[in-house]
Amino acid sequence: MRAATIIRCGQPPVVVSRPVPVPADGMVTVSVTAAPITPLDLLCASGTSYFGAPAVPYVPGVQGVGTLPDGTAVWFPTDAGMRPGDGSMAEQVTVPASTVIRLPAGADHRLIAALGLSAVAAWQALTWRGELRPGEQVVVLGGGGVVGQAAIQLARLAGARRVIAACRSAAAQERAHRLGADAVVPLHDTDDVPGLAERLQDATDGPVDLVLDPLFGIPAAAALRTLRRGGRLVNLGSAAGRSRRWTP
Repeated sequence: MRAATIIRCGQPPVVVSRPVPVPADGMVTVSVTAAPITPLDLLCASGTSYFGAPAVPYVPGVQGVGTLPDGTAVWFPTDAGMRPGDGSMAEQVTVPASTVIRLPAGADHRLIAALGLSAVAAWQALTWRGELRPGEQVVVLGGGGVVGQAAIQLARLAGARRVIAACRSAAAQERAHRLGADAVVPLHDTDDVPGLAERLQDATDGPVDLVLDPLFGIPAAAALRTLRRGGRLVNLGSAAGRSRRWTP
């Protein structure tokens, strides 16, 4: 079978021929139909992740979609790049039977693969950790990313009365508007905490109840200034880097 394979960390994968995997006890074989490239895949393949450099060669891909031998469509995770073993970027992969999630008939495999854990992370951050309640006002930082795009829509489904997105590129800002954000605040490389906080406050209609933050750094520090007393900020990433000196 064909498989994208990391031969050396920090280098792009190459397509090679590998043996078809044989499932051990408790494992199932999935014929892969869609596999996304996630930030975690890139981090692991770089050899600089907090899991340590992976043993090479290995097939990357921490999640994917495919079909079981009986034709059932499933989503599945893998430990590729985090532990020894291969991932989803191959024609077939074996995974623990207990980890596969059956998909509804007719589900778009590419869409499910693209959303994957990012959509789950957005939902859990908003509802389980953020305790979003109907009628609350939400700020979504990084609204142009997959997590942010999902969060804008999921906040609406959960009953938020107003959703403000903060995005970097013009394309991301347009996307956030299209997905239902009531207001979109541009993010710039030159932002400082007071200036960005003022722009966020101008976009709200009063103190914010919940901030979803996959960025950290200056955007998070600015968003903290918009929160009401008792408001919540849920962090699930640090794409904007660290901000070591700031005052909420």
